[in-house]
Amino acid sequence: MIVAITGASGFIGQNLCQRFAEWGATVRPILRRDLEGASLEGLFAGADVVVHAAGATRAPTRAMLRESNVALTAQVLDAARRANAGRFVLVSSQAAAGPASYRDIPVTEDMSPSPIEAYGRSKLDAETVLRESRGIPWTIVRPAAVYGPADHDFLAVFRLSRFGIAIHPGNREQWVSIIHVDDVAEGVRRASTEPAAIGGTFFLANQAPVQWAELFRISAAVADRRLSLDVEVPRWLVGLGAEAGDLVARITGRAGLLTTGKAALAKPRFWICSPERAARELGFTPRIEVREGFSQTYCWYRTHGWL
Repeated sequence: MIVAITGASGFIGQNLCQRFAEWGATVRPILRRDLEGASLEGLFAGADVVVHAAGATRAPTRAMLRESNVALTAQVLDAARRANAGRFVLVSSQAAAGPASYRDIPVTEDMSPSPIEAYGRSKLDAETVLRESRGIPWTIVRPAAVYGPADHDFLAVFRLSRFGIAIHPGNREQWVSIIHVDDVAEGVRRASTEPAAIGGTFFLANQAPVQWAELFRISAAVADRRLSLDVEVPRWLVGLGAEAGDLVARITGRAGLLTTGKAALAKPRFWICSPERAARELGFTPRIEVREGFSQTYCWYRTHGWL
């Protein structure tokens, strides 16, 4: 099986390339500079599966987010279709669906999507591009919050907790669905090979959601520390910091972790999605529990000098 993977230099993309190679596939890694060439059709010629993992989780402007997530998806999809690729798998996001309203009623794939910020809307629009396409079988996967070795976003949690510190940007009690990047790769593999996956949308997440307060406690525990300082930053102060982050992004052309878009994600109390359809239709159940995954991630950070 030949698998072409866009976004091959990214956190999820690197892992996908490694895992598919371990599973015996011939992997064709595609970098962002490859997608800037005059003709893309040759990149996907002969591919049994195109996994589109390229995109942006944050950008200085909404227009740049749409360019990275919507326009690029349309471009890659068109090239894959012209190259007669066998299947197209889009790595979307839970953000495309939006948060749940209640703790005991997670968001499912059958519910109407309600993204609450620009990133989620751009991923939903990318999904729409795929759903409206013709001429190539497709599948959409929506990973929940992804963590694991080489991830930059969760690194801040580990850097604080190893000193016994937890700082929450107004989200200490927020519940989130979460998944290890190795399990994401397995979910994408199922989406790439299972006949039942064609034409479907699937959340990829651990069965049990977890609160951010607990995630900090776990990350401290794997570093053999206990939290001695646990601070909840007031929402108004987070908002001021986010506006400053937007300004810095516009000036520097690089968006950091604190922007108004990212601050919006901290407001809903329940970022919870259901993994039941993936389990039922793809036979996919994540293997890595949070404590095990955080321990593995912490060791990787230490070994590679990130901590």
